[in-house]
Amino acid sequence: MACPNCGGIKPYASRCDPENVSARINSMLRTIPFSSSSALRIRRDVEDDIRGFDWEISQLRSRLLYLEELQELLSKHDEQLKSLSAPIRRLPVELLTRIFVAVCDGHPITFAAHARMERFGCLPFTLASVCSGWRQIVIDIPRLWSNLKLLWAHSASFTHSHLEQSLRLCLVRSKSYALSIGDLLEAKFPSLTSGKSFPLLETLEVRHYRAGDGLPDLFLFNSAPRLHSLKTSQLPPPERLRAFTPRNQITNLEVIYGWSVYAELHNFPNLKSLVYAEVDHEFVPGPEEPPWQTLPHLSMVEFQMSTCEAGHEEISQNHLLKLLIDKLTLPSLTTLAIKNLHKRVDDDSVERMFKGNWPHQAFADFFQRSACSLSALHLDHISLPDTDLCSLLKLHPCLIELRVREIRRKDYDFAPYPLDDGTVFQFQDLITPLLLTTLHAFNHGLTSSSPLVPKLQNLYFAADGDLFDDVLFWKMVVSRWVPNSDTSSCRENASASATRVTCLRSVKLRVLGRALREDVDLKLRHLKKAGLDFALLSEGKEDTEI
Repeated sequence: MACPNCGGIKPYASRCDPENVSARINSMLRTIPFSSSSALRIRRDVEDDIRGFDWEISQLRSRLLYLEELQELLSKHDEQLKSLSAPIRRLPVELLTRIFVAVCDGHPITFAAHARMERFGCLPFTLASVCSGWRQIVIDIPRLWSNLKLLWAHSASFTHSHLEQSLRLCLVRSKSYALSIGDLLEAKFPSLTSGKSFPLLETLEVRHYRAGDGLPDLFLFNSAPRLHSLKTSQLPPPERLRAFTPRNQITNLEVIYGWSVYAELHNFPNLKSLVYAEVDHEFVPGPEEPPWQTLPHLSMVEFQMSTCEAGHEEISQNHLLKLLIDKLTLPSLTTLAIKNLHKRVDDDSVERMFKGNWPHQAFADFFQRSACSLSALHLDHISLPDTDLCSLLKLHPCLIELRVREIRRKDYDFAPYPLDDGTVFQFQDLITPLLLTTLHAFNHGLTSSSPLVPKLQNLYFAADGDLFDDVLFWKMVVSRWVPNSDTSSCRENASASATRVTCLRSVKLRVLGRALREDVDLKLRHLKKAGLDFALLSEGKEDTEI
């Protein structure tokens, strides 16, 4: 029974003394005959005591279980209170967001037909399972849910309906962030064709990981009224591409691989930006095969050059860049970027570097045909003679931004990878005294009184230190430094003012293989104090855009 005062369990009071009962039983065992009535009375008392002790034991056990559960609960509370004092709890949400993005970047959410996903296949789900606080943070980061990779079984009997729920969850959580999907086929998403809409989707990336996976079914995203940017490794056939109704609203397109994509550019009538990534020269059609293309609204084009197939070197004269330039007409072009993708100093990158000759005449004809004027030109690790670069710059007097990046030639050994004619590729001298002289505002040596690119404001050079002339570079920069507020500089550069060159605003320089001369460095830093945005970049620092 419970004590009425304290609520505790009141000990059971037994009816018989166990020692007295033992003595009485021994006495009755020695008595013949004995009275059975006394034995029955003792037995009733013993049975009553057994029942009383059983009840008390059950109460004590219940009390013990209650105390153990209470102790376990308090131990959990103690652990939680300890975790609240952990250093990671003091990190702000903004910093945790950066950490989660860094962890998940490059590791898409993998939907696999087999039971186990890849090691990094479900990182956002893992992070969201740590605690309720992390879960809410992870759910509120659309970027974590926008990179999807789909690995399906090729068995005809396998259905993917049980994976679509998780896929749809990712699509909902990705909100309006740029969506990246690998292996997008209607057969794998039968329910996505039944009225699924993407009202916030603005950017879509579709990747393919294996040959033979089929071409992407872009029409799955027909109900995406805000979609304007598309990145894909392949385009579907013309009839399926025409079924992709948002193509009329696509303004930014990035495509990868061969020339066949070129023939479908007319299906994107409002295109303003085109990135031709990993230009593949493995198959170059005849000059009459590709159709002429006029893209009236295209203002930015970027070619990312590569040989793609290692050992394929028959591109010195006949390569895809020349073919595309020969067939394109871009009257609104203002920004042109040509980059060599493989620029690292290792055997594989040296072998895969683009080594084609610069199509000087093709570019001259292209700009004459297009009647466009560039405001930005980027040439990254592309080999062309300095005379061809000067000729190219003469065609664009309104150029505002110029970026030229060389390689350090002695670091690259092209001898093991001869060209198709047996010769060894040589990276042309680009940032030479001739280029620096012709860029000079008034002492340029040109027959015309007007200097080269008189409206130039932003300049970025990454120059081979073995060829770079520090003093000529300084003279060229100071000749174009004509700030209105600095009267002394105006007097110093009176000739530059007379030629009406625009004052340089930004100069970024990287000298490969050595340091810039100390006296030139000091003079350039003096201009920085006067207002020039000057940066001397080290070789180890990542390249930054102008």
